[in-house]
Amino acid sequence: MTALDDVSTNPTDQVVPERHVGADAYVHSDSENDEAGPVEMGRDTIDGFLDDIPDDAEELDLVHERLTTIENLGFERFTNLRRISLRQNLLSKLHPLPNKTLTELDFYDNRLSRIENIDHLTNLTSLDLSFNKIRRVERVEALTNLTELFFVANKISAIGGLSPLINLTNLELGANRIRAIENLDALVNLEQLWLGKNKITKLEGLDKLRNLKLLSVQSNRLSKIEGIAHLSNLEELYLSHNAITKIEGLDKNANLQTLDLSANRVVVLEGLETLSRLTELWMNDNKLTSYEDIETQLSNKTELETVYFERNPLQLEQAATYRLKLKTILPRITQIDAALVR
Repeated sequence: MTALDDVSTNPTDQVVPERHVGADAYVHSDSENDEAGPVEMGRDTIDGFLDDIPDDAEELDLVHERLTTIENLGFERFTNLRRISLRQNLLSKLHPLPNKTLTELDFYDNRLSRIENIDHLTNLTSLDLSFNKIRRVERVEALTNLTELFFVANKISAIGGLSPLINLTNLELGANRIRAIENLDALVNLEQLWLGKNKITKLEGLDKLRNLKLLSVQSNRLSKIEGIAHLSNLEELYLSHNAITKIEGLDKNANLQTLDLSANRVVVLEGLETLSRLTELWMNDNKLTSYEDIETQLSNKTELETVYFERNPLQLEQAATYRLKLKTILPRITQIDAALVR
């Protein structure tokens, strides 16, 4: 699981489990009036900017170059170009790129407010438009070869415009303004879906995603685990920082290996009987009080390696004996909270 830099070492504090951000990343405003963040001056000139790069280059890494435009940069002479990274620049408009050979295009951390002039790039397999100011997913329908699509930290309020992208395996929409999981039925090959840090109130609209292996809906407004019974191939489920009170609805998810329910309101450890492949369980920052429930639910999990139970009443009220009790109940585990078992 990836996350923003400069977050707590507690894995459940990584509420935007999306792509890595450089330490010097420009952070745009997320206010309703689109006020600018820290002012950074653009490059004075782009004359001769790419002159030293050979014509047969297959990759261009133009990261943090203070570019305000890519128009007239002369991309057309790179006839073998497969990948362009324009991360951490000051681009506010997507000018057309002539290189139809492109398979990877990265505009992460710019100032784009709309998607345009990329529908001819039909060979693209990866497109990253994260950390911009995009409000709508649009004009990507022709990019049917895409397998990875990243929209982390934009201003998107609804999921749409993705139905033709049936080859997608990884879709990241974390840190937006999405209120409902919808319009995903056509994405039958999707394996990873990242929706952390939105405003989602219900797990729904996932029935057709039978190949989904990872689902992240951290830091939303969920109160119940539901709507995932059809996800029989699910291996990782991240639901931390919600308002869930009961562990339920996991009976059909027998392939689940990682379950994160930390920072919720769970009182009883239950509903894990069918999860025989569980290797990691994060339950810290809940309201658990019973070691007996831990023994009942987890002692037969032969593949379980890591558990997090810190900051539950069972740890806070018996801190001196907490780790010893867990090691006695679960002798096979190798990690309790952030510390390895010795």
